[in-house]
Amino acid sequence: MLRRTGRARAEAGTVLLVASDPLVIAATRDAARRLAGPPPVLVTTSAEALSRMVGPGTAPSHLVVESGAGSLALLTAARDPFNGTDVVIVTRPGQEPPYGLRQAPAEGARLAAALAGRLPDNDCPASDAAALDAGLARGEITVRFQPMVRLSDRRPVMVEALARWERPTAALGAADFIPMAERAGLARALTQAVAKRAVTELLAQRQGRHIRLSFNIPLSELLKPDLPVWLSRLAAQSGLPAADLLLELTESTHVRDRALLRRALLRLRDAGFGVLVDDLALHDGRRFLLDLPFVGVKLDRKLVVAMPTSRRARGEVEQVVRHARRRGMIVIAEGVTDTQIWRAIAAAGCDLAQGFGVGRPLPPAALPAWIAAWSAAAVPDAQPE
Repeated sequence: MLRRTGRARAEAGTVLLVASDPLVIAATRDAARRLAGPPPVLVTTSAEALSRMVGPGTAPSHLVVESGAGSLALLTAARDPFNGTDVVIVTRPGQEPPYGLRQAPAEGARLAAALAGRLPDNDCPASDAAALDAGLARGEITVRFQPMVRLSDRRPVMVEALARWERPTAALGAADFIPMAERAGLARALTQAVAKRAVTELLAQRQGRHIRLSFNIPLSELLKPDLPVWLSRLAAQSGLPAADLLLELTESTHVRDRALLRRALLRLRDAGFGVLVDDLALHDGRRFLLDLPFVGVKLDRKLVVAMPTSRRARGEVEQVVRHARRRGMIVIAEGVTDTQIWRAIAAAGCDLAQGFGVGRPLPPAALPAWIAAWSAAAVPDAQPE
């Protein structure tokens, strides 16, 4: 683990239990035995359960919550269709479970059956551009926050907004609909929807802490002359400083006109907005972008994961870091999942870490719990454990 909590990484099949009723505790232990899994892990507060669900490391496979014991933030995270933890509410006769969550009585066999049920399949493909256009109008585009911490002191400093399309019949990840949006001419509307939703959610959840926000943008939108105009309007209306709003240039389109891109970056810089190069890979043909006025670069997760065992990967990252230092750019390592990778990117001189070892994509309501957990662990001279 990267946090200084002493908490072990969750085992496969772990059942997390939030309860005080002995009957519920006994039923959950019986259910875990029936499923041939490890004993349930009992936690006393919703805050601790939420931290284990959305914090670094492996999420529990199941969460059992005694009816009435779950906080609003925990239940919101539990309802998230992209949540990797299966949630069951244990109810008493006559009680109704919170909306959108499964229920079971405090009886071992029936609770085991509920826990053994499959999670809903969210991989339904997007249908057509007209459906997306209508979804945009209905406000179906939401975000999850992928958090980042500073390597030098482990402090929470930034989140990346990940687009989600929550349709009435399915919940879709970005890869399922963004390419279609770009082909159908909906990239501008989608980018604006994500930016507005992300800014609103961040300001509501960062609790006065200085947490910056980044979001992806395709090259076609980055090059448009009016991009700084509507971004500046969004920043002014929300009260978010322009310097706290970063754009990530996706790698989906090849850069053919460097001069045109340079002018676009300078326009954004003059308006106070920075742009990151996203997903720089090993021997990436886009290395020339690092000579343009970007404010930073994000290293591809495959490159980062290879660092502990690959001298070539480490050498590539060290070279990128040296170049970034000369140009005043930050370097963000994606795909940080364990202590070995943390040590490798720290030794190479990276600035920020992002990945499941830092935190999984969070529903906005879970952001305060993640910020609190990392802020409590942050110390100036922190070393990975």
